[in-house]
Amino acid sequence: MKKSLLWILSIVLMLIFCGCNSFSAEREQDFYIPEKEPPSVSEPALPEDENEDPPEEVISEATLLAVGDNLIHDVIYYQAGKRADDGSYDFLPVYEDVRELISAADIAYINQETPMAGSMKPSSYPMFNTPAEMAENLSELGFDVINLANNHMLDKGTEGLSETAELLRKTEGISAVIGANFGSEGYGEPAVVEKNGIKFGFVGFTQHTNGLRLPKGRENMIVYTDNTEEMRRLIQKLKASADVAVVSVHWGDEGSNVPNTYQIELAQQFADWGVDIVIGTHPHVIQPVEYVQGENGGETLVFYSLGNFVSAQIEPANLIGAVAQITVTKNQTTGEINISAPKLDFVITQYGYGFADLHLVMLENYSGELAKQHGVVLKYGKEFGPEYIQNFIEETVDSRFFVSGTKIKSRFAG
Repeated sequence: MKKSLLWILSIVLMLIFCGCNSFSAEREQDFYIPEKEPPSVSEPALPEDENEDPPEEVISEATLLAVGDNLIHDVIYYQAGKRADDGSYDFLPVYEDVRELISAADIAYINQETPMAGSMKPSSYPMFNTPAEMAENLSELGFDVINLANNHMLDKGTEGLSETAELLRKTEGISAVIGANFGSEGYGEPAVVEKNGIKFGFVGFTQHTNGLRLPKGRENMIVYTDNTEEMRRLIQKLKASADVAVVSVHWGDEGSNVPNTYQIELAQQFADWGVDIVIGTHPHVIQPVEYVQGENGGETLVFYSLGNFVSAQIEPANLIGAVAQITVTKNQTTGEINISAPKLDFVITQYGYGFADLHLVMLENYSGELAKQHGVVLKYGKEFGPEYIQNFIEETVDSRFFVSGTKIKSRFAG
């Protein structure tokens, strides 16, 4: 009997024990959190082919040429009229010796010192107006960018200025007219000229306009150099739209081959704003070239004055002009811009007694014999020859910027 009871009790205890284990397993299953899948392991990168060439860089190049004041006195347009068969004016013979150099540049800049209002009579100093044929001639020579911001821009009033700008704007081959603001027409806004995939931006300012004032309501036609905020706004806009920022500025003292304090201070301001190139005009004589470091460490190339390009002035220093040539490269792959050190060549305004046969001669084609026949020597008895020209250029401009890199005198023909 006891064995039977013990056997029955054993069976009951065994059933109870197995039931408890089953419940525990079920509870554990309810709270079971499966393990995360092991992170996937990407296939190891295959080693690059050491023989594979890197992407080829694309380098673009463009040249900028700049000259100074195109100052057209009456003897120049009288001569141009006599040469034309149909009674119109032809100025091209004046520039024949420099034509090839100008046309070879990708972009050529000039300061047109005198208005060209075709509806008004030609006139000379002190209130200039040049025959309208000059616009077409500038284009034929190869000039792309024409600056109007100078002290004579209001010689024929706002109407003369407007007419000049419109004439140039409609002349085929001219890419940009700068230095005069006509509001919605956008003359005063920065102009961008693209060559070989490089964008050159231009804007023009002047220090004064010989005391002539703009009429009420049109004060914004000209940006004077004392309008700091407007200059800065235009330069910032220029830099945002171009690879190379070029500022044309009419400043300084006439007849001085040394920049004054105002020019030096303003050049520093341009450098601090990140301008790349400053083209100075107005003194009618050449002035130094230098690099000015900006506050952010960049360098600005400053031509304080390129002198006269052509004129009928009678001081020897006024007859020597500089032609600046700057090569710019752009890495189209990286966007990097490089502006080379400029090279300056020089031109001489040659004329005989009474300003006869006035024309330009490249310095390399000039000679002592031509100098002896110059009107400033024959009529005015002034010193003008290879030695004078050499001394004046070398005392003004660092010789490292000369095209040849050699002594000026060795470049005279004959």
